[in-house]
Amino acid sequence: MSGSIESLIIFRNNEEELLKLKEEVEHLQNELGELKHEDVSYRKTNITTKRIDVKKMDGLVIDPIEAQRREKVKDAMLHAWTSYENYAWGHDELQPQSKNGVDSFGGLGATLIDSLDTLYIMGLDEQFQKAKEWIASSLDFNKNYDASVFETTIRVVGGLLSAYDLSGDNVFLEKAKDIADRLLPAWDTPSGIPYNIINLAHGNAHNPGWTGGDSILADSGTEQLEFIALTQRTGDPKYQQKVENVILVLNKTFPDDGLLPIYINPHRGTNSHSTITFGAMGDSFYEYLLKVWIQGNKTAEVKHYRVMWETSMKGLLSLVRKTAPSSFTYISEKIGNSLIDKMDELACFAPGMIALGSSGYGPEDSRKFLNLAEELAWTCYNFYQSTPTKLAGENYFFHSGQDMTVGTSWNILRPETVESLFYLWRLTGNKTYQEWGWNIFQAFEKNSRVESGYVGLKDVNTGVKDNMMQSFFLAETLKYLYLLFSPPSVISLDEWVFNTEAHPLKIVPRIAPGEQRKHNNIRVPHILFCNFVKFAGYITRPKKIKKIEVDDHSQRAVSTALWCNFLVFSLKFGVWLATSSHVMLAEVVHSVADFANQALLLYGLNSSKRAPDALHPYGYSKERFVWSLISAVGIFCLGSGATIIHGVQNLWTSQPPGNIMYAALVIGGSFIIEGASLAVAVHAVRKGAAAEGMTVRDYVWRGHDPTSVAVMTEDSAAVTGLVIAAASLVAVKMTGNPIYDPIGSIIVGNLLGVVAIFLIQRNRHALIGRAIDDHDMKRVLEFLKNDPVVDSVYDCKSEVIGPGFFRFKAEIDFNGVKLVQNHLSRTGPEEWAKKFRNAAKEKDDTELLKIMSFYGEEVVTALGSEVDRLEKEIQEIVPGIRHVDIEAHNPIIPPP
Repeated sequence: MSGSIESLIIFRNNEEELLKLKEEVEHLQNELGELKHEDVSYRKTNITTKRIDVKKMDGLVIDPIEAQRREKVKDAMLHAWTSYENYAWGHDELQPQSKNGVDSFGGLGATLIDSLDTLYIMGLDEQFQKAKEWIASSLDFNKNYDASVFETTIRVVGGLLSAYDLSGDNVFLEKAKDIADRLLPAWDTPSGIPYNIINLAHGNAHNPGWTGGDSILADSGTEQLEFIALTQRTGDPKYQQKVENVILVLNKTFPDDGLLPIYINPHRGTNSHSTITFGAMGDSFYEYLLKVWIQGNKTAEVKHYRVMWETSMKGLLSLVRKTAPSSFTYISEKIGNSLIDKMDELACFAPGMIALGSSGYGPEDSRKFLNLAEELAWTCYNFYQSTPTKLAGENYFFHSGQDMTVGTSWNILRPETVESLFYLWRLTGNKTYQEWGWNIFQAFEKNSRVESGYVGLKDVNTGVKDNMMQSFFLAETLKYLYLLFSPPSVISLDEWVFNTEAHPLKIVPRIAPGEQRKHNNIRVPHILFCNFVKFAGYITRPKKIKKIEVDDHSQRAVSTALWCNFLVFSLKFGVWLATSSHVMLAEVVHSVADFANQALLLYGLNSSKRAPDALHPYGYSKERFVWSLISAVGIFCLGSGATIIHGVQNLWTSQPPGNIMYAALVIGGSFIIEGASLAVAVHAVRKGAAAEGMTVRDYVWRGHDPTSVAVMTEDSAAVTGLVIAAASLVAVKMTGNPIYDPIGSIIVGNLLGVVAIFLIQRNRHALIGRAIDDHDMKRVLEFLKNDPVVDSVYDCKSEVIGPGFFRFKAEIDFNGVKLVQNHLSRTGPEEWAKKFRNAAKEKDDTELLKIMSFYGEEVVTALGSEVDRLEKEIQEIVPGIRHVDIEAHNPIIPPP
């Protein structure tokens, strides 16, 4: 230890000179970057990296203790990965105790993608290649799953981009583009602040019910690194524009202390009154302000990120407090004007973040913030050391004279403290942080390693194990531990920036538009011309509708019928002019009706695929029903009435039609064309019935998408009408009596009326919004009534909101006792009782108010967690339920 202390003293004495030298180097790098990169800002950047050999690097003598510890961490990774490979391959996460996989993130292979860069950095080539093959052949993002935009971005987009940056293999970039494109509609809000949940297959975005419709700060402000990197690597500006607009919106009303509440209104872009924290739901927003500045090579174009971050650090200082008697430094939380003496383990990322950003200050402030980072890291390390298992709880409370006590006592293998130790070791060279990291690793090995992987602890005091190996244990905890014992040139902080899931992304210089023009004056006329063309196109072209799903079979059936009817109409119209046949005129009207109807169906089908917006949060799916109803009423009824009236008027005045042979040929040709269109429609109906698990007969009467049914019905009527027309003309030819011609017209008119009535009824039911099937509703109610946290269920309703999907609503009486037992008991009921007793005994109203406020927040969070769980399980029972609205039942209790 004496050698490391001497090194630290030497470092401290020369810190100011080192900082000045580093600033000069950064300045020169910026100037060099501007001279080298003379293309447009969104130029596609190719990234390739050769294999990093941590054993032979920079001519350094490898510390044998570091090498030994690094191999131990690598062994832990191999144990975790092999267990996942054996028992949960392709699933999101492994449950080691029961040896099975679970799809916590919709079946996206979260652990597999999260682990890619860890495998690569550790040199586990065979495992990396096998994972890559699965991604290339089996990874499919087209899932009817409501995904967290935040979790999917940091784990999946970040993991794939990092694997691309490390290996240069294009399969990772293509998959990253695929999933990012599915997430983009979440940003289509009035303010540009994204919704936090989106359906990957259909693009429907919304916020969790428990936030009251608000977006979460961390969830909305932690996509910039990944989406900017995607724009840099693809050359497509749409990704960067979406996420940077969020920062611009927040910057407009950024507070003087830089501290934002955890809830933001996505419609207005304004803050909602709520908790301010560097823990859960706030943390990574502040982290990304700093890291986007680093990712942008600290150029002028990203300076506003650094300015916002420094403002937030002033606010952080106002939350810093110290305990007695040990003087542990911690970051409190804030509700209104009251500080809450609580700190999440999640907030232990802050020491690393502060240390990383300290070099951007002048010498005095740099030293001040680095000292703060070291003090906070000491507190976070003691989160681990203060428990019997030497593993940290989820959060801690601080009381006068008591230092720290565990609040929520589980440990789910989180990485934040190890992350900060990694940064502090890299930035100070102090080996103490390696020792602390090694102690934490040994505690994981002792308490969390089991036969089939690693598990968390339900209680860090008793050591009782849970049954989940979180994907971030492989992505973050083990990676940071491995890098803690690797040379600093392995994933150098000068070349790479880590996203909040510890996925390293290559730093690529960005050039501000003003600086770009200095070096590219000759390109200005070309750029102006291109912008003019884009602007002109925006004015002259109709706005492209944002599609949220592709209904291939219905689309194909409608398109086929449309063109077939146009061709048939042309033939029939020519024959009617040649023959003056009443029944052929009826067929002309029939074809016109069919063509107009199918044009309206096609318009309604395309219009219904628009993504939800502020005015229509459940989307536009019912538009297809509206236009189908309009076509049925307007076209078929008018067509039916006109045809019948025309036939009746000519019953006594009709003349034999001429050129009947021409009519026969056209009827035969039309029969073939209409028959082909009918075959396509029947195929579409069969596909729809199979998709909904129904018979074709049931699907025709009560299937959820009437479009293909409408086309099949109309084509069936068209084929039948042709048979009627042929029979009428044959009867006239054989008997010489012209009356059969108008009779045929009347029959065709009635046929049109029957079709119209059928379609009106089908679309009427769809628009009214009939309930889901009784069987499905019974399954949902049975699940709710048997759930332990549910006492009673009231006012259950459901309605069709689109083809094959529904909305479900229910009011629930929650069992408060079970709710508290499931959630608040993890904090310890005795601990809460003790807090209340102490505050009451001391008659400290301020402390009592704080305790009550936090207890209330815990209850609300617990309730929100249960609502989210119930909503998710209901959607698993009936996948067609897109939107679940669960409300707490609030009975009116009469006064005593």
